[in-house]
Amino acid sequence: MDHATELSKVFRTLFFLVTFTLVWTRDVKPKQELYLPDYRVYHNLSSIQSELENIAYRNPKFIRMDWAYGSRDLRPQMVMRVTNFSSEGWTYTASQSMPRAHNKLKMLLSYGEHAREFLPVESMFHLLKNLTSGLAYPRGSPEESFSRLILSKVDLYIVGIMNPDGRDYLERTENYCWRGTSSGVDLNRNFDWQFGGKGSSSKANDEEYHGERPFSEPECLVLTDLTLKHKFDAFFSLHSGIRQIYVPFADTESKSMKRLPENVDKMLELADRMSHSTQSRFTYGLAHQLNEYTADGTIFDYMAGNRKIPFSLAIELWGEGDREGARCFDLFNPPSEHLHIALRDIHALYQSMFAYLIEWKEEQQAEYTKMDAPTMTLNFLLLGLLLLLFLAVFFHSRFPTCLRLYPKRRVVSIRSLSSTFSAVTLAMRR
Repeated sequence: MDHATELSKVFRTLFFLVTFTLVWTRDVKPKQELYLPDYRVYHNLSSIQSELENIAYRNPKFIRMDWAYGSRDLRPQMVMRVTNFSSEGWTYTASQSMPRAHNKLKMLLSYGEHAREFLPVESMFHLLKNLTSGLAYPRGSPEESFSRLILSKVDLYIVGIMNPDGRDYLERTENYCWRGTSSGVDLNRNFDWQFGGKGSSSKANDEEYHGERPFSEPECLVLTDLTLKHKFDAFFSLHSGIRQIYVPFADTESKSMKRLPENVDKMLELADRMSHSTQSRFTYGLAHQLNEYTADGTIFDYMAGNRKIPFSLAIELWGEGDREGARCFDLFNPPSEHLHIALRDIHALYQSMFAYLIEWKEEQQAEYTKMDAPTMTLNFLLLGLLLLLFLAVFFHSRFPTCLRLYPKRRVVSIRSLSSTFSAVTLAMRR
């Protein structure tokens, strides 16, 4: 009996330790970090805004800022539209004509959803600098070709930092474990797709706290509004922590019912292309298969399931996943002296992503043209018949009598009939 009691105590102790460990690792309390960001290399919140403003100012033909969207505390989310707004200064061959705006690939990229993930925002700067500097390189060089391809064929929308309040809180408190908004809500659990499921938390001190209701955070508006105003071909939610590419769905119900998104084959094909583009090894797949845990209320699930965007993926750009001895900043961001190496590797991921989607868009346009061809032919045929009918009516009086559709009749006026009647009456009286 004593042995059973002792064994029971051991199991209770182990259960408590396991439970405590799980809760503690999901808590957002600060830890003693292995290393911290050097803000001469990494951008802080104020330099993110000033740098983006400078890039836009130097490139007015390619970048426009939209200051309409902001956070709960009215910090700007720094939305940009990146494309070639004018053909001025661009030369094209007949096979490389400037696509019309509605024919361009329309993409939306979201950065800075989680405050502690600095790396995705840095990858955005690396992408923008490559895009804007490429045209200064010799014609036909890899740098110039990349810039010309993207700026001419892609209509790119970027949310520079989804969660500026959370980033501000992290910098002020130096809590590099902080993930959520200023109120602690995880934006990537706050969207109206299986909201409040097991793959999120109702506890305000949990890093996956989903908030009181769907879209409780004002920061969500930028994505819901943009996707209402524009028909996007692709949406990407950019993160860090491990090198993985997720295809929807991540939620608990989808895992249970093995739900697949529309266009799943093409999304997996894109993920495969991207996974082989870099020197680093990326794994990819359906989110609920790739991870043991589920995630409810995620942004990329909402974009796929609700907004029906053909390509909606979440990408973890860097990291080795949770490991023994890891803290917070080192889980999601490389040391400052290694940042440029990581960004160079990630850039290949962007290149393959753009290349695949541009090919896909052109295939879609070609298919649409084929489907539309019979209708256009019929329209031209009807137009031709209408023109012939008009010409026939217009020139009918000049045709020979034998070719006329109806014989020419003499038109008798009322005056001539009256004269004839008077003459006949006079003759009868005589």
